[in-house]
Amino acid sequence: MTEPEPVPEAVVPDPLRRYRDGDPEAFAALVADYRRPVYSYLIRCGVAEGDRDDVFQGVFFRIHRAVEQYRPELPSHPWIFTIVANEVRSYLRRRRVRQLVFGAEAAREPEDPSPDGERTAQARETVSWLEQQIRKLPLAQREVLILASLEGRPLEEVAQSLAIPLGTVKTHLRRARLALAEKLARRQSASPRKERT
Repeated sequence: MTEPEPVPEAVVPDPLRRYRDGDPEAFAALVADYRRPVYSYLIRCGVAEGDRDDVFQGVFFRIHRAVEQYRPELPSHPWIFTIVANEVRSYLRRRRVRQLVFGAEAAREPEDPSPDGERTAQARETVSWLEQQIRKLPLAQREVLILASLEGRPLEEVAQSLAIPLGTVKTHLRRARLALAEKLARRQSASPRKERT
């Protein structure tokens, strides 16, 4: 007697498709699925800590309002990150206007006071330094670098999310990586001199 073949599990459509099709509970799943990548993008694009929750909420409010425009035959990630990128660009424009009107903001992340081993402290310092250098990149390069290298999205998807040609994505990515590599090389060559002084 042969065993019956297992019944394949039903494929659950992604939360954006479910929400578009009228499932109100899918929105909470969508927010949960995208919380980490969206917050990571906001941090790396230079959204101030005190503004991140507002920008995050703005992103999902726009997704809610535009969900009828989403075409379910297309992948959801590029569509969502088009909204994320546009919301960040709007935020950065508003922040520049505020800075011009009210003066420069003194936005510094608080340092972590917890005790650490020397290697861990150096690693944290390097990561912090890299995060600062990423924030100093031109926005176009920063957006591409974050999505392609840090979020691991395919270049075609990055092009679609940011509404720019694939060749432009490759150029921005190459320039961003070269700029960071040059800065890192300068930093490493300068560090032995610091130790001697």
